Amino acid sequence: MSQPAPHTGRRADLDWIRIAALALLILYHVSLAYTPWDWHLNSSHRFVWMEEVTLLSSPWRLTLLFFVSGAALRLMSRRLVAGQVLKARFARLAPPFLFGVLFLIPPQSWAEAFGKGSFSGNMGEWWLKEFSPAGIADGIPINHLWFVLYIGVYSLAAIALLARPGLLARIEAFLDRILGGWRVLLLPILYLAIVRQLLFPWFGLTNRLPVDWYNHASSLAVFLLGFALVGREGFWRQLERVRWVAAAAALTSVVLLMGLHLHPEGRMLWGSLRNGAFAITQWSTVAAVLGFGSLYLRSADGPVCRYLNEAIFPCYLAHQTILVLAVFFLGPLKLPALPEALLFIALTFGGSLLVYEAVRRIEFIRPLWGLKPSPGAGKDNGRPNRLSMTVASALGPERAYRRRRALLVIGMASPVLAILSVLTAVAAYPGFNHATQFLSELGGATARAPGIFNGGVMISGIAAAVAGIGFGLAAVTLGGSRIASALLTLCFVLAGIGLVISGLYVWPDPRHLWVNLGLGIILAPLFLIWCLSPVTGVRRLKLFLVAVCFAMAALALITNHMVLPGTVNPANVGLWERLFAIVLVSWTGIAAYCLERALFRLADSNGAGKQSLAEA
Repeated sequence: MSQPAPHTGRRADLDWIRIAALALLILYHVSLAYTPWDWHLNSSHRFVWMEEVTLLSSPWRLTLLFFVSGAALRLMSRRLVAGQVLKARFARLAPPFLFGVLFLIPPQSWAEAFGKGSFSGNMGEWWLKEFSPAGIADGIPINHLWFVLYIGVYSLAAIALLARPGLLARIEAFLDRILGGWRVLLLPILYLAIVRQLLFPWFGLTNRLPVDWYNHASSLAVFLLGFALVGREGFWRQLERVRWVAAAAALTSVVLLMGLHLHPEGRMLWGSLRNGAFAITQWSTVAAVLGFGSLYLRSADGPVCRYLNEAIFPCYLAHQTILVLAVFFLGPLKLPALPEALLFIALTFGGSLLVYEAVRRIEFIRPLWGLKPSPGAGKDNGRPNRLSMTVASALGPERAYRRRRALLVIGMASPVLAILSVLTAVAAYPGFNHATQFLSELGGATARAPGIFNGGVMISGIAAAVAGIGFGLAAVTLGGSRIASALLTLCFVLAGIGLVISGLYVWPDPRHLWVNLGLGIILAPLFLIWCLSPVTGVRRLKLFLVAVCFAMAALALITNHMVLPGTVNPANVGLWERLFAIVLVSWTGIAAYCLERALFRLADSNGAGKQSLAEA
């Protein structure tokens, strides 16, 4: 029996394994779009042989991830008591899970329902339906976030063991002893084969926590195995010794598994041969990966490893939403299978990393994406105390304020760009009737130069999303509320996404209705008021925002015929749309200017002591 090794907090081999596992997961999810199975959305190209391709990783991929997750939890908790681990785990997993359920999963669900013909409304309508009392009662989809939920629940079991150090030490010693020699391969295979034979035919693999008993029996077991044995060097030495045998067993068994899957007699003997081959592939692959990784990658740390290791969680959260939307919007183009698949892969990998690059730079939304506070980010992070300080007393680096101000300049330019594109498109559309025609018709089939309007809409959307980051950073600098600032940024980013998609899919394409995401800007003034509530030097801006809220609420009620029915009619609907659009767009430019001036004065006050800000 080996002695426990000191926990060092990180192991580069486990980091690289987790990075590779996420990359493999993305490829696996792309492959599901081409299988005969009914995935969220499928490509028009579907191949029966893709079922065999998925067998190359499906038996062992999640087993490896659960083992590494359990090991990582133990390394993270090396100098913490159970209560501290519980608090840290909740802070790491709960915000991204809730954020994902509310904002990352609904686009997937909407695209699936719309693409399969079970829902014809826009994204906003789907969101309201999904989170209505009836929708909640029917069950809220969590899609790929089931893994985050399971890790959270399994962590409770591990933390319970952590609270009993004597019991945990005995379990470690017992597992280390019985898994010595060849038993490190044979016993886990035997356990996994029995579990699959007895439970899988009854429960299957549901990814639904209350009824997923086969998954719990296998995944929880390997999670706790990783948690218990990551610090036992004898266990790792055994994996290193059997690595080649494990690799040979994995290769042989996966070929056998494919054969049994194809052969009509593959279910003979109550499926025991197939289940046995599955279990051999499942653990022998994991053992080979862990053994080779421990031997060759333990000291392979470096900036690339650390960068990708931090990017894993945000990329996991984002990747499936990006992929499903890519299939939804680009699938109808019916590209050849190989270019289409490569495009989906590039968009999913690239888009996920772009999301990470964006969110890691915005301190107040990092927790929503599973990221810890950036190094050096203090409790106040250079921001004022909301309860006792005015804007004038909040000192911060002038250089950072200049970056925030530059983003706000984009916010000032965004409505100007939108208005100019509309005016130019109108000039290129002789006979356009402002009273009876919608703005979207400027980019539709009847327009002579639709690219002017559609291009302007997309550029304005990108500018709005970028400006939203500036709004959020300025708001958190001035007022200190991270939650309100994150919600403020989200309003702008969603609006930008809606505008870009509406420019790509012109009226009357149903996907053009994604432009309605821009209506989230109606809520943005409320979040900005929330952010600025403790600030004493921006009274005029607050009054302006209150007036904007009332104006947009009134226009929303009137144009949706909820009050004063008949006021909006086919003879004047275009004029009402213009009025709503002007209010919706123009306030952002004015607010961006006021915030930029406030930040300028704040930066100017740095080094000058406490100085009152002029009215913004």
